[in-house]
Amino acid sequence: MTTRLLALMGPACAAIPLTAPFALAQTEEGDTVTLAPVVVSVLRSPVPLDRLPFAASVMAGPDLAEGTAGLFIEEALHALPGVRVQNRYNASVGERISIRGFGARSQFGVRGIKIFVDGIPATLPDGQTTLDHLDVGSLGRVEALRGPAAALYGNGAGGVILFRSAAPYHGGYRQEATVVAGSDGLLRLQATGSGSAGSVGFRASVARNVFDGFRNNASDSGEDPYSRAERTTLNAGLTSAAGGGTLTLQLSGLDLDALNPGSLPAELFDEGSNQAWGFNVARKTRKDVRQGQAGVSWSGPLGGLEGVFSAYGVRRELDNPIPTRVIDLKRNGGGVRAALGKEWGGDGRAGRMDFGVEGDFQGDNRRNYANQGGEAGDLQVDQQESVRAVAAFGQIRLPIGTHLTAMGALRADRFNFEADDRLVAPDNPDDSGNRTMAGVSPSLGIHLDLGDHGVFASVARSFETPTTTELANQPDRAGGFNPGLEPQRGWTVEGGIRGTLGGRAAYDIAAFNTMLTNQLVPFEVPAAPGRRFYRNAGKSRVRGFEFSTRTALSSLLTARLAYGYVDAHFDEFTVGDNTFDGNRVPGLAPHRLEGALRMGDGVWFGELRVEARGEVPADDANDAAADGFTLVELRFGATGVRVGNLRLSPFAAVTNVTDVRYASSVVVNAFGGRFFEPGPDRGGYVGLSVAWESAAEPR
Repeated sequence: MTTRLLALMGPACAAIPLTAPFALAQTEEGDTVTLAPVVVSVLRSPVPLDRLPFAASVMAGPDLAEGTAGLFIEEALHALPGVRVQNRYNASVGERISIRGFGARSQFGVRGIKIFVDGIPATLPDGQTTLDHLDVGSLGRVEALRGPAAALYGNGAGGVILFRSAAPYHGGYRQEATVVAGSDGLLRLQATGSGSAGSVGFRASVARNVFDGFRNNASDSGEDPYSRAERTTLNAGLTSAAGGGTLTLQLSGLDLDALNPGSLPAELFDEGSNQAWGFNVARKTRKDVRQGQAGVSWSGPLGGLEGVFSAYGVRRELDNPIPTRVIDLKRNGGGVRAALGKEWGGDGRAGRMDFGVEGDFQGDNRRNYANQGGEAGDLQVDQQESVRAVAAFGQIRLPIGTHLTAMGALRADRFNFEADDRLVAPDNPDDSGNRTMAGVSPSLGIHLDLGDHGVFASVARSFETPTTTELANQPDRAGGFNPGLEPQRGWTVEGGIRGTLGGRAAYDIAAFNTMLTNQLVPFEVPAAPGRRFYRNAGKSRVRGFEFSTRTALSSLLTARLAYGYVDAHFDEFTVGDNTFDGNRVPGLAPHRLEGALRMGDGVWFGELRVEARGEVPADDANDAAADGFTLVELRFGATGVRVGNLRLSPFAAVTNVTDVRYASSVVVNAFGGRFFEPGPDRGGYVGLSVAWESAAEPR
């Protein structure tokens, strides 16, 4: 398996929830609290969070890593306000991530959000994102921009998430091994090596994740689960001084085999059934993926300016039987970016200007076959799809007076989609074609510094093209691209305040209003159950607010709370004779509350975490909905207990403590009313990390 990953990586080379501006920490003097400023890079240049004119969050430290299973993305994002994860517990389609409603429609992977993993785009030029290769157990930091960022990131940037692996161990070498075992066949094995010598730092890890799941195979007397996933990931990074700057290399590989149990209708879900959908089992629906990718970047001074230059490549091979088809996809992609910046001024209120260009490509060799019991039948689609994207952008941060800072950005994007139909016959005409889409995206934000508090406001445009999959999936099964599907566009206005209270608490409050036109909405048809097609809605509105706080109650006890409200409605949306004006946009819970009480002295820790979500509408007509629920989780353990030359970190957790029956996700507009994807019953896991460290030899 590892050999296959390394083979794929060769072609790829070619081709703390800190939602407020400070991190809270206790000193040795009991209840004294220190506030360390937080600097974020999610705007593509370092900016102190307390001077940022946009809503942003950071998660790092114990909240991100301590006591987690390291298997699901929701573990890394659950404490961020405005960021929502619907964990389908189905690795063949992935977890659905949304930011203020952007991404809520995704039927597989992530849509509407720009995501980077260790500086390499996980989002393709057409806007689709897959995070199969993300090793959650290796993360050291997550940054999120909770609003449109098309002015900086272009297509599909209704929000931005930066995932970063833990930094290399400084001062020598560190070897760490981790094992986690738990309910539903959960098993995670990981080995990591990290170190530094002089100006060179490195980190490499390999992880093996297995999850049987809890979706029983109804055709096999309920004995064997039809939700098993096996995943192996390789990740490596190297940083070094070079050319007066810093050179960074990143490599990753993935081998994933996952069964797809599908969703359930209300009658089965309400009965408490966790079975896999029988049609999925009969058609042996699953996803097998092999992926390799590589990236290189250099940053440093260049002729009186600061330069950043990067390139990446990715190779992905997908075998994906879905209920009606077997999808055989081979993808090559990559891109380059060049940016220059100049900073002036000082005293923590520096001005800055950045400008640059980007180019990305994506080539998909797609073959769709009839599904005959999980095997490829008659060839139905054979086409080469390509996406080419070019962009130019600029950003300026300008201090105005003593307390006011303005930040503006502008970006122009152009996308060319092409399909070369290779399945042409007298009764099957040539469906080759192309689509060109373009957009200009501005943003403007201001920040007013009021000492311990800061007030901000911004306006930004969003631009989101359909993906190649969304364009290629046509209800009439024609090849080529859907000529009637248009980009989704929108404007967002937001305002907020963040700061500290009495040196013991940090808080962040934001309100927003988004107007969308041509919103992309999924649906299914009777002839192809389980397959998603897309259409444009007329107009829709998403508005809401977010609140988060973190408080040091004592030297041992901290509390955090994050609440988000989203009111998403169709203003104008008609399909045939059906009018959905005023209906709620499906896939979004209006309310989400997450809080935790954590006790620890730097070695041992215990945490009580609670998450509550509201009702989620499942279809455009609002005839079906998943009920709201509340989940309780307990985590406890110790960190870095020294035993001889080793450091031991044992931990354990109990999940869904109250054993609630709930739908963890919904399939929007699913045919036959199969909207509901159940979450797991009460469960738990135990884990142990063992680390050995060696100090660098003195020179």
